[in-house]
Amino acid sequence: HRLATMSLAYMRVGRWPLAAGLAASAAAAAYHRSSAAAASTCEPGIDPNKWTALTLSKVTTLSPNTAIYRFAYADPSAESGMMVASCLLTKAAIGSEKPDGSRANVIRPYTPISRPSVTGYLELAVKTYPEGKMSQHMASLKEGDTLDFKGPIVKLPYEPNGHKFIGMVAGGTGIAPMLQVIDEILANPTDGTKVSLLFANQSEGDILMKKEIDARAAAHSDQFTVHYVVDKTENSAWK
Repeated sequence: HRLATMSLAYMRVGRWPLAAGLAASAAAAAYHRSSAAAASTCEPGIDPNKWTALTLSKVTTLSPNTAIYRFAYADPSAESGMMVASCLLTKAAIGSEKPDGSRANVIRPYTPISRPSVTGYLELAVKTYPEGKMSQHMASLKEGDTLDFKGPIVKLPYEPNGHKFIGMVAGGTGIAPMLQVIDEILANPTDGTKVSLLFANQSEGDILMKKEIDARAAAHSDQFTVHYVVDKTENSAWK
């Protein structure tokens, strides 16, 4: 019931290089942010130096425990100011109770699945975990509620045509940073980088955004391929 093979890659995109990207110098982050700003005339909807409250405007359920949360900027013409690949931070006072009765802040990083050039909002694909304080909090939000954001944080700056081939391995909501890079490549007609994605999930029903991923692969079959892996299935079509 598993697909166990994929082509070797010249670069792997996973936790280690992304962590290395987070440890890069502030000067490098500033450079890439200024470059992105120069390419766009829109004001960023979030700031890397201060927390900005964004309003939850839409929730799209993907599975019983996963949803896409759309957060709107105060300025409908604003963009995220994100670079590829980068993440942002979320903050909410939902931690342990302090002596004064207030709650400690809980801060968690997320990678938007919306393109950096999208105006008016950003979107996060979030899986709700039983012990996940932020994911539980986000699942409890109603449209019109707010959540604090800060960013971007540069993880692994992507350069067009920097590699001939990129092999990606992702599981669950870990697809978000992969889609960020995939969309950046496919949206650039001068970028000839080829991408192969191995996407692992517990079951076929847990495969997030499969329809959208398959559409990308069909539209760019010469540049992007995807293989799915599941732990369990009753579908005989799986090998």
